[in-house]
Amino acid sequence: MTQQALFNFIVEKDANSITVERSFNAPLDPVWAAWTEAEVLCKWWAPRPYECVIKSLDFREGGRWLYYMQGPQGDRHWCYFDYATIRPKSYFSGSDAFCDEHGVANTIKPKVTWEAHFNASDGRTVVRVLLHFASAQDLEQIVAMGFKEGFTMGLDQLDELLTTSK
Repeated sequence: MTQQALFNFIVEKDANSITVERSFNAPLDPVWAAWTEAEVLCKWWAPRPYECVIKSLDFREGGRWLYYMQGPQGDRHWCYFDYATIRPKSYFSGSDAFCDEHGVANTIKPKVTWEAHFNASDGRTVVRVLLHFASAQDLEQIVAMGFKEGFTMGLDQLDELLTTSK
């Protein structure tokens, strides 16, 4: 019998945070690779019909991931993720922001600090992502932009990818 996938999306307005937990019916190695290797990450990160195009990914402490999500009409939404702490196959943290093609942060949209935790057991991996916002207004803006729907779609795409690559 296949276990039901864990999925929690918890908005904590008092703490200016969002916690997302998702289980994958896959061992740790391919799940970690899907979050940290450009050739896998770009296959699931952007919610359909958008696609993720990675300009650069330097997965190391102090490194940066620079990418854009491109829509079917050719619109591009540039973002970066600056890696802060990395504990291989268990945790990474950093901050992300919308930006221009040169990686200069957009001051209109909020920056977000991320912590991603990876825990494996019995051939399954649980990823818990904690997102911290500078203010309640930043949190509300990200929620209003459709973050829950878009991130959920991306995680579903990752689940599909992990299932089909077995």
